[in-house]
Amino acid sequence: MTVIQFPRHTEDLGTPLFVFLDLQQEYISDGRAYALSGRDPWWSNSLRLLDFARDRGLPVAHFRQLRREPFFNRATPFAEWIEEFRPRPHEMVFERSHPSCYSNDSFSTLLDSLSSPFFLLAGLTCESNCLSTIFDAHHRGHKTTLVSDASASKALGDHDEREVHEIVAEIAGLFCDVTSTSQIVSRYTGRKPSLAG
Repeated sequence: MTVIQFPRHTEDLGTPLFVFLDLQQEYISDGRAYALSGRDPWWSNSLRLLDFARDRGLPVAHFRQLRREPFFNRATPFAEWIEEFRPRPHEMVFERSHPSCYSNDSFSTLLDSLSSPFFLLAGLTCESNCLSTIFDAHHRGHKTTLVSDASASKALGDHDEREVHEIVAEIAGLFCDVTSTSQIVSRYTGRKPSLAG
């Protein structure tokens, strides 16, 4: 019996929107309730991913939380961007007060206007903001990829940030692709910018 090997089909979803979530001072300011204890590897990988997208003219969107309470309050410096991740004038900026990116109507409208909505997600924090966005994307039939090493999670109970993040990445993998910064850079090197799809 002869076995014919067909080439494996890999779905090309086009160029993704690079989404950077809540890279704000609240998460890196010592003594603040939401401050993360570490910056590696999420900081360097988020910066690498952002630089990669910018260098190639790929579409970039930034999200930040703004709330009417002591944390993430617009009137405080803690709601401001981490300087290294400050959006450039031509990049998209979305604000919201709830965890999911879909709570911003303009973002939902943008994705609904695309024939094949697809975005990469990196940033803070995965146990709430990233997961809720991934769940909402899944229910809408939108494709998402979590860049796990360009993201971080807060500690929960007896579990430290690293442990929580590993568990969250496994949960996310049930609803979307989970990958690394290096894999994204390799996959999209040479890709032409486009949000059409």
